[in-house]
Amino acid sequence: MKACLKLLGPLLLAGLAETAPLSEESWPQSKFDALRSGNASDRALPTSLGLIGAVPLKDAVLASPVVHGGRIFVVDASGVVTAIDVRTLEIAWQVPTEGDLPNSHNVAAPAAIGDFVHVATSGGTYYVLRAADGKVERRLRCGEPILSSPVVANNRVYFATLGARVFALEPNGAPCWEWDYLQAEAKFEGDRWSGRDWLSFRGGKSRPSDQFLCSRDLAANPKGHVIVPAGVRLVWLEDLGARPIVRDTFVHEGPIVAFSVAADTSYGQDHSTVFSQWHTLDNEGRVDRLGIWGTDVYRWPDPVPGTTTSAVAKDMMGFSSVSVSGGEVYRTRPQDGYGLCRHRPGQAQPERLSPSAAIAPPVLVKDAVVYGDLAGELQVVPRAKGRDPWSFRTPFGKAISAPAAVCDGRVYFGGEDGYLYVLGPDGKAALPTRDLELWKIRTPLSGTRADPRFDRYTSFGDFANTNADDQGMKAPFAFRWVRRFEGTTKHASTFGGGRMYTHTAEGQIFAVEQETGRLLWRKRFPGVHLSYTSPLYAGGRLLVPQAGLEGSRLRCLKADTGELIWEAPFAGSPGWNRQAPPVVSGDLAVYSFADQTGELKSASWLGGHSGLGGFPKHHRPVVRAYRLDTGRTAWEKDFAELGAGGDESGLTLLDGTVYYSCFFGQPGDPAAPRGVTAALEPSTGRVLWSTTKHSIRGGCTLSGRDGRLYLGGYVPDPETKAAHVWCLDARDGSLIWTSDALKKVTHVPTAGAKFLFAHAQYDHGYLLDKSTGKILTSDVTRGFKCTRFALSEPFLLGSNLDLIDASDPGAPRLASTGPRLDMSECVGATVSNGRIFYTANGSGLQASLAWGEEAERPGARWGPRERR
Repeated sequence: MKACLKLLGPLLLAGLAETAPLSEESWPQSKFDALRSGNASDRALPTSLGLIGAVPLKDAVLASPVVHGGRIFVVDASGVVTAIDVRTLEIAWQVPTEGDLPNSHNVAAPAAIGDFVHVATSGGTYYVLRAADGKVERRLRCGEPILSSPVVANNRVYFATLGARVFALEPNGAPCWEWDYLQAEAKFEGDRWSGRDWLSFRGGKSRPSDQFLCSRDLAANPKGHVIVPAGVRLVWLEDLGARPIVRDTFVHEGPIVAFSVAADTSYGQDHSTVFSQWHTLDNEGRVDRLGIWGTDVYRWPDPVPGTTTSAVAKDMMGFSSVSVSGGEVYRTRPQDGYGLCRHRPGQAQPERLSPSAAIAPPVLVKDAVVYGDLAGELQVVPRAKGRDPWSFRTPFGKAISAPAAVCDGRVYFGGEDGYLYVLGPDGKAALPTRDLELWKIRTPLSGTRADPRFDRYTSFGDFANTNADDQGMKAPFAFRWVRRFEGTTKHASTFGGGRMYTHTAEGQIFAVEQETGRLLWRKRFPGVHLSYTSPLYAGGRLLVPQAGLEGSRLRCLKADTGELIWEAPFAGSPGWNRQAPPVVSGDLAVYSFADQTGELKSASWLGGHSGLGGFPKHHRPVVRAYRLDTGRTAWEKDFAELGAGGDESGLTLLDGTVYYSCFFGQPGDPAAPRGVTAALEPSTGRVLWSTTKHSIRGGCTLSGRDGRLYLGGYVPDPETKAAHVWCLDARDGSLIWTSDALKKVTHVPTAGAKFLFAHAQYDHGYLLDKSTGKILTSDVTRGFKCTRFALSEPFLLGSNLDLIDASDPGAPRLASTGPRLDMSECVGATVSNGRIFYTANGSGLQASLAWGEEAERPGARWGPRERR
């Protein structure tokens, strides 16, 4: 039945269908009501739907449409507001919004009230438009992005900027009050976008609790409570008319990624429950329940059953707000088989309703759940027996990433293909056939370092894994853009062709313009689980190793469109063991992994770095070369005669030679090799030299520079009982020097022009003399956790835009800290093409900053602007 219904759109052609008279039901804001409950259970959908029409817009649709007064209002990613007649689907008017910032990643849904439509933009300007003709009634220039959808409640409209400034407006946009979280609660009076001001405020490094950004939707209830997700806090404001008052604040363990509110009249009219979804890192998260009873706020003792995930769980996190009806909680996730789940009271495990993976929130109607998935299908899933599942496949296979609207038996939704779709009874319109080519760059990369030689095209900067560059970085620094995404990352984004590429742990790959953060394309492949590897950009192609529990694939995509060129299998661990992507030499991509010839067990797919007792014997350490044009294997080298493992391995390409190093763990036999390092001829895989005396030691890949190789790792040397960096001669593998005793070397030994940097995690970071390995300083990164630092001389770039000036290697100093974009500290910032870029691990935010003269130009600084 379902397969047949998928063909309904293309088979029933003919143009716009004649439909029954519409009663003009309203859908005034995202997820229907001010609670963001997603509960429209009083509305019914027919069992058979067809395409009424598809309206092309100017860019991808990343926000929910609203329906009000006989019109559909939708904002596309470029900030163009379009009003469409619900009967004819003709465009009534279009208004392009403007901003002081790049206005190219609009994710805030509009809100309609009376004669007005309220629109928040990523460009930092808030518009109140007349619904009849689109004329601007009022414009507020806020000076910082707005990623949170306005909420309509109690005949007012509330919105919040990314900087956690909350505004209350009359329907016509007249201001009622403004409340600033940082000033009112944190007592911060400086420039919230200045790392120097945060350094002065804290007297040192920013704190996890300093994460204040409001990137998710507000909610409100009929009692005048406005609920604000400010970083790791949910703040309850009560609107007193002329001013707000803070009733309570709840601090989560991680950044809030979504939340909803459900009215609960069983305890009286004053009671409601907040369902707050948060996560930190490594798949750690859950949905908490918080109660509002009158003016009191309390936390339920247990989270929603079946929502807790962890680093060793096979369940993955969700990133969209839940929807609630009665005691039932409905939730989507980007995990195959668990796309839509229902959580019921007293039921420990969720009920799987639909397998299709999603990041769009669900919407509840009378007997069904409506949601869009990452494959570009709209799913209508039964809530009870008596209705068959139904789906509608959009023609271009682009993700649907925002909630739908349901009115008068119709479904309205936008896609990342740039179309607004309308489904309804008796729909017989033809599917659109014109690709809007949204993958094309509209704003090319600018600046003095736009040339490809300044691209950071791979995980550690270059194929030598130096993790270092010198692009003239200097103070001051200024934000260019901040965008939102739904997922988690563990490794840094990479760059090439004017695009930034990100791979999420859940298997999404997406590209955005470096200049503006505008989404160009998104791909998602099934079966990926906690895969923490960066994409590699090479010659207009993207190579992404994606690991999963059932199988792993190295995928090659067109970098401009995301189209899959080929995929080839490899084996190995999903988790954090995979330190780097392949290296490319000529027409070959070379990759290392553990070719697991035995049963894949949980202990081997997400283990620690130490390898106590040695890695499983059936894990063969393998290096394989794939042909770039086809993905076929060109050669393979197996080092199983020396030891087991392969996941704890790395590659570097230096002066035309591939160097491989692999840690075999800590076998019980003290005479057994603990690893191998080898030089390979890239074209054939012929071993030029090898040694088992020195190798990487877990949680770390190798780097090379100026004819030398640098090896480090987590695991101490059995003789010295300390970790070290070993410096080898790249010509023959002979030892040049052993560094002073270190606590640990994580990720990679960073090879700068003047010194080496080794991060030990939590309490030590070392600058080492390149000629001797002697410690110059051991206190450079105190307080940082598992941060993946990068060096853009003279600055070490840490998490949350922390910058350490290492101009004097003997006395480095913290030059800037924050603003805090994430509670986690796993991922640091990087530099590409003369800009700083940061992809947060847990908060779902990405940012770009300029420096020097570009940061000093007029208008470069974010901050409050005048209002009109």
